[in-house]
Amino acid sequence: MSKTLILVANASAARVFNYQVRTEFSLLNEFSHPQSREKGSDLVSDRPGHSKAKGGGHGTFVSSSHPKENEAERFAHQLADWLENERTHNRCAQVMLVAEPGFLGTLNKSLNNQTAQLVYQSLNKDYSHVTERELPEMLGLQI
Repeated sequence: MSKTLILVANASAARVFNYQVRTEFSLLNEFSHPQSREKGSDLVSDRPGHSKAKGGGHGTFVSSSHPKENEAERFAHQLADWLENERTHNRCAQVMLVAEPGFLGTLNKSLNNQTAQLVYQSLNKDYSHVTERELPEMLGLQI
């Protein structure tokens, strides 16, 4: 259980790397959530609903959350569930989270207490497009 998992993500894609100091940095898994890249209007199945207001007027019901935020939350939960599975099977000792600032907060809220305790470092950076070869240096890892 001496491996570190490094999760590099944004709201639509994630990569997970295995890392051991001076011995290993390798891609373990990739995730894609194409719904997060769609237009908000494409994620909603219908136009806003209508409701009757007091006094006989009509109003439009508008959802309190944005469809793209909902998709980001779904993806964050998917990643959190995967990390939890790795933790329960003793496949990691610690986790580094690297994600764009908005998504990092969503991801942190999705982690349960036990998995959150494994997070030793969080970086507010969108390194999702950085190559596997360049990533260790950008993260300050020793390989």
